[in-house]
Amino acid sequence: MPHDHSHAHHAGHAHSHGEGLGDRALLWAVVINLCLTAAQIIGGLAADSVALVADGVHNLSDALALVLAFGARKLAARSASPAMSFGWGRAEIIAAFVNYLALIAVSVWLMVEALGRLADPPQVAGGLVMALAGLALVVDLGTAWLTARLARESVNIRAAWLHNLADAGVSVAVLLGGALILAFGWRIADPILTIMISAVILWHIRGDIGPVLRMLMLGAPAQVDDSALREAIRAVPGVEDLHHLHLWQIDERRLSAEMHLVVAEGADPHETRLAVKSVLREHGIGHSTIETESPSSGCADEVGAHAHAHH
Repeated sequence: MPHDHSHAHHAGHAHSHGEGLGDRALLWAVVINLCLTAAQIIGGLAADSVALVADGVHNLSDALALVLAFGARKLAARSASPAMSFGWGRAEIIAAFVNYLALIAVSVWLMVEALGRLADPPQVAGGLVMALAGLALVVDLGTAWLTARLARESVNIRAAWLHNLADAGVSVAVLLGGALILAFGWRIADPILTIMISAVILWHIRGDIGPVLRMLMLGAPAQVDDSALREAIRAVPGVEDLHHLHLWQIDERRLSAEMHLVVAEGADPHETRLAVKSVLREHGIGHSTIETESPSSGCADEVGAHAHAHH
């Protein structure tokens, strides 16, 4: 039975494009974020600002998110092995999911903190806090810029990228809140802006986490129309019917299918299978396993199960 052996090499190859450049950008982003974390915590202690120390700890979560994204990217580039026959591509999906969960936790924590401050907004510490918030904004935007190209091609890096944009938003809130407080004495501006930004972050996650969860749950790829695919396969000459069709995503780039194909009497099973594989490729499915049956043989699974039960 002929088989397509290309998928074992594809996992590593998919990440090779611009990998050196992308990895260097990620490493720089991690270093810059760790430096910012240190500056915020030291500055927060000097200015006696709990909020700034908390923001520093939050920024440390960004650095860890980038480390996680970087590690998963390296892991995903590893070749397939007997123990990991599909390769390590799903490491990026798991890392993205962990990053989104962390971002949800941070956003909810920010909202709870802000709600607690609505009743009695604290006094804002002096210019040092605003200066470090400005520095944080520059670093967050710089990190987002460094990882923007990779974010377009990897759901994993996109999660870390969104993490940084969220931080940039928080820094804008601190700056804007500080300006409103200094100009008008509106101490309540800071918690209100924090709640609004947290809501925006959660709204963005709502749209992005769905496809990641779908891949983890072995859901059928959203871009493949199941009924249209079944019709296209049934229209192939020599195909009488199909069943046990399963579609899933190995990782972001690779779709997979398996099915039982009932080949009409007199048709060549090999030629029919090749024609069906061609239809699958037209629908973006590069990896497929097809078991052929004849109308008289019945389903191989049911025949095997019956024989096992009888035995």
